[in-house]
Amino acid sequence: MSQKYNRMRNYKQYKRITRRKYGIMALVLLFFVLLTISFLLYTDFFDIKEVNIIGNDYVSEKEILRNGDLNIGANIFKFNKKKIQEQIERHSLIKTAEITRKYPNRINIEVLEREVIGIIPFEDGSFIYIDQEGVVLKKYDILNTYHSPLITGLENISFIVGNPIDIQPSWLAESLLDILSRLKDNKLIEKVSEVNVLEDNTIQIYTKDGSVIKIGDAKTMEKKMDFLKAFLSETHPKSIIDISHGGDPVSKPRAN
Repeated sequence: MSQKYNRMRNYKQYKRITRRKYGIMALVLLFFVLLTISFLLYTDFFDIKEVNIIGNDYVSEKEILRNGDLNIGANIFKFNKKKIQEQIERHSLIKTAEITRKYPNRINIEVLEREVIGIIPFEDGSFIYIDQEGVVLKKYDILNTYHSPLITGLENISFIVGNPIDIQPSWLAESLLDILSRLKDNKLIEKVSEVNVLEDNTIQIYTKDGSVIKIGDAKTMEKKMDFLKAFLSETHPKSIIDISHGGDPVSKPRAN
């Protein structure tokens, strides 16, 4: 009987010692966890010192940072990555944004911009950016890119950002978008500096090499595109070329 009692007493003592030992270990572990959290959140070691933005041709770095409300010096663990991503994607020119933490103190933001197909100078001196469907993506007070051609000569237009631009007559809008889309799809858009609409609503394009190509309208565009692909793939002396009639090109030198 006394032997059984001694065994029980020893077992209870063992449990008390074990509980005390694990309690001390838990407190030590908690101390180090709190110390680690304090180090991560309240020292400048993890303060953001650099933000790299990739993929932005039309939207400035300053605008992206402002829209995302992301500041140099903020703690890399404290900002809400999903919230900032959504704020950046609210910009009409940005399709997607991906944010990556690069420890200890760097942030990468990779954006995919919407495809700007043309830029229309507006009567108040601003510039209207449109996509391949004619949707107005953004209105800027200054021209901040030369990757897309200017669309000049338009007089009767109205717009709301986020909606298709209203160009009258409507067939002119269809012709313009068809020509621009074909240039884009054939990787020729960056060789064109300007798409000009004349008073009779016919269309001509200015190349970055200084040539003028009179297209007319979007009729027989397959044949016209065959010429444009061949002509724009090489460097030529400045010329004025007429392909508006749908026949063989008529060319003459351009003086200036």
